[in-house]
Amino acid sequence: MREGKAAVTAGKERLVIGLVIIAILAVAGLIVGIADSVHLFILGLNAMVPIALAAVGEVLTERGGLFNIGVEGIMLLASFGAVYAAELSGSWLGGLLAGLSVGALVSCVFALIATYGAGNQVVAGVGINMLALGLVAYFLLVAWGSPGFHLLSSYKIRIPKITISGYSVSWMIIVTLGITVVVHFILENTRFGLRLKAAGYNPFVTDVSGIDVYKLRTGACVIGGVLAGLGGVYMSLDWLGLSASSLIQGRGFIALACVVFGGLDPILTLEAAYLFGLLSAVGLWLQNIPWAAPLMLRGGSYLFLMLPYLAVLAVLVAFPRRQQLSKEIGMPYRRG
Repeated sequence: MREGKAAVTAGKERLVIGLVIIAILAVAGLIVGIADSVHLFILGLNAMVPIALAAVGEVLTERGGLFNIGVEGIMLLASFGAVYAAELSGSWLGGLLAGLSVGALVSCVFALIATYGAGNQVVAGVGINMLALGLVAYFLLVAWGSPGFHLLSSYKIRIPKITISGYSVSWMIIVTLGITVVVHFILENTRFGLRLKAAGYNPFVTDVSGIDVYKLRTGACVIGGVLAGLGGVYMSLDWLGLSASSLIQGRGFIALACVVFGGLDPILTLEAAYLFGLLSAVGLWLQNIPWAAPLMLRGGSYLFLMLPYLAVLAVLVAFPRRQQLSKEIGMPYRRG
């Protein structure tokens, strides 16, 4: 009964978020025309990708009972590793593999601390974020002598795009949508998904039934880290074409907010990520409208850039979590 009510509620929330997105695009179409609203739609998809990948990966992690607040740091380290490897190998594919490897390695270290070490997950996550900021800033200086950022040396090492109806679109958008659907199917329709949920809700019962909770949680966390790393790779090798110590700009934390709003539902989490991405695009778009020029001279750009962050707070207040998160989330499990 509870699961049925939760599904109905999630369906209503998906509908509401979908209507909000359509309304934003419709207003944009009325103001500047259909062509620009389509462009705004694509910009929203571009901004959605890193948030959605990190958020869907965190859904997997939290379904198993772990809480990785270090998503931001994982994305940052993966973005730097991708740029460094791409520059070294002369191939975006080498950078992609390096970024995924960094995401897997860092999340594996976190998972080992949180499971076998029974460490404090919040402290470990904050440590990853702080370490990432320091390491990336330091290695930018060591590798390229660049204080704070480094632009890719060649367009050839950026991830190629595809053209759809005259618009240049990243194939990573399609990958993100596909990953979300696959993760949703796995969590809801496979034995792995059922076991992962059990490990999050009652690890003791799961363990005594013959399922290794440590291995299950570690595996889910590593996959989540790979997806977060993919989000970082996208930002550096595809979307922005650079590495910077301030590259992520809180998107990892926004991904965590999307997970809370989505109640560990990958599809609803994806919609929340797109809403943030769309509003990020709207914030940039508003700065170029002629009537906003006087406001820009008074610092209005900061107001427009605040728009997506304010929207996330509004969404979390308007739609408090309906689906209960994993009962033992963030709590270390000690066998025996």
